[in-house]
Amino acid sequence: MSFSGILRVALFAMLPVSEVRGALPYGVFVERLPLPLVLLVALLANIAPFFLVMYFVPPLVQLLQGIPWFRRLWTWYTEKAQKRFLSYKKYGKWGILLFVGVPLPFTGVWTGTLIAFLAGFRPWEVFPFALGGLAMATGIVTLLVLFGRGV
Repeated sequence: MSFSGILRVALFAMLPVSEVRGALPYGVFVERLPLPLVLLVALLANIAPFFLVMYFVPPLVQLLQGIPWFRRLWTWYTEKAQKRFLSYKKYGKWGILLFVGVPLPFTGVWTGTLIAFLAGFRPWEVFPFALGGLAMATGIVTLLVLFGRGV
């Protein structure tokens, strides 16, 4: 078991493209780490973006809005995120849980928290739903990993 392998799993879990849906299979199949360790590292690392988005993104976005290329990129990403969330919107905070819980591209903690931020939810009121969605996605991906290993 290598420390660098654990760090790579954490990094995969923190990236908006992979999150737990990439970190769990990577940790188990590529790094050959024990599943319980990979689960713990991936969960802890994947919830970190919630705090980044809710507390650090708002002032950063406000600061960077004056840069034209950033404003275009931000507009593109937020419009894509909002379109992806439309079918969940009617459920409010529960929609955030379902959105984060479905382990598909652009439906994880990063995008779900961004949507919660854009919808005006306060961090403390939406955190349990983001965490619940992360637990749901982690459970689904864990089952897929177990079946991939031949249980």
